Amino acid sequence: MEVTAATPLWIASRVLLLERGDDFFRRWKRAGKTTEVEDIHDLRVASRRLREALALFLPCFPAKSLTRLTARVKRLTGLLGAMRNTDEALLYFTPLVATLPGESAAALGELLGVLQQERKRERRALLQGLQSIEPRQLRDLFEDACNRPLVFQNPAADSFQPVSAFLRDKLQERAQPVMDLLPEARLEANVAAQHRLRIAVKRLRYRFELAEQMVSSGYAELYTALKGYQELLGKMHDLDVFADLVRQRLADAAAEELGEVIARQRTERFARFTSMLAETPLPELGERMRGLL
Repeated sequence: MEVTAATPLWIASRVLLLERGDDFFRRWKRAGKTTEVEDIHDLRVASRRLREALALFLPCFPAKSLTRLTARVKRLTGLLGAMRNTDEALLYFTPLVATLPGESAAALGELLGVLQQERKRERRALLQGLQSIEPRQLRDLFEDACNRPLVFQNPAADSFQPVSAFLRDKLQERAQPVMDLLPEARLEANVAAQHRLRIAVKRLRYRFELAEQMVSSGYAELYTALKGYQELLGKMHDLDVFADLVRQRLADAAAEELGEVIARQRTERFARFTSMLAETPLPELGERMRGLL
C-alpha cells in the first residue's frame, strides 16, 4: 500500500513499519550468509532505520511490544558494530602502507595483520551472535506488534489524523538536537560535540526518510544535503577513531607520522564542514523538511 500525506496515522504507521521490517529481515538473511563488508554495513543501517521507525511510531502501538522489539534490534546493531570498525580501519590503513617510510610502513603492516586476525575473530563472534538471536521468533514478535495498532483508544496520538501532521511534529524532535549541538560542533577542537552532532543528524535523516512517500517535490534536495552532512561527520569521526588506534597500538615514530596524515585529513574535512554550513545551513534543513509536509 502506498502511503500519502493524507493516510490516517494508524494505517500509515503499520505500513511504514512493515516496510522497514521487511528490509531489515531481508538484509539479515543475506548478511548471515556472506558476512561481507557491504552486507554487514547494509544490515547495520537497516537495523538503525527500523529502530528509528519503532521510536517514531511508539505512540501508535502497545508500548511494551515495541520496547521489546527495540531492545532486541539494538542488540543486533551492537553485534555488527565491532566488525564494522575493524573493516573501516583495514580499508583506510591498507593503502597508506605504500606512502610511509620503511620502519613506519613495516609497523603499519604488522598492525594490519593484527587487525585481519581480529576481523576473523569478530566474524566468528558475529556469526555466533546472529545464531543466538532467532530471526523467526523476532519476526513473529514484530508482525504481532504491527497487527495490533492502537486505533480507537490511543491517549498518545490521534490515530485518525493525517500521518503528515504527525510526522511534521515528530521531525522537530530530531531537528532540535541538531540545532542545539551545532554551536559547539563549529569549534574544530570539540570532537565530542561533532560526534554527538553526527548521531543527531543521522537520526534526523532516518526520520526524514519515512516522509519520502508523502512529499511530492523537494525531498531529494533536502535529503541529499542531510546525507552529505552525515557522511562528512562520519568521516571525521572515523579519523578520530583511527587516530586513537594509532596512538594506542603503534610505536612513537610510526604513530607520529600516521598521526600527522590523519590530522591533516581531518582538518581538510572540517574545512569542508564549515563550507557546507555556509552553502546549505544545517539549522534550516529541519524546518524546510517540515514545510514539505
